[in-house]
Amino acid sequence: MKYILLAIVSMSLLSGCVVVPTKDYSSINKCKISSDRKTLKIINGFEDTNTYYSITGLILVPVSGVVSGVYVAINNIYHLGEERIVCGE
Repeated sequence: MKYILLAIVSMSLLSGCVVVPTKDYSSINKCKISSDRKTLKIINGFEDTNTYYSITGLILVPVSGVVSGVYVAINNIYHLGEERIVCGE
């Protein structure tokens, strides 16, 4: 019974919308540096099941938004630091 409940909870958390980091194509690098800027994008993980407005979507969007937001913030701070050091601004 415990495994069935765990399977149901885990499957319900896997469906819905999530926030993922993607490359920011509007940003143009001023000099040749290895990193790129990131931005957040909301995607529907399961478009075929029509789970966009489900309760799990309300749970997944903030949780994945915080995790992805921390990654994007750290990446963009690193990018700005690298741009200042390499480009000499």
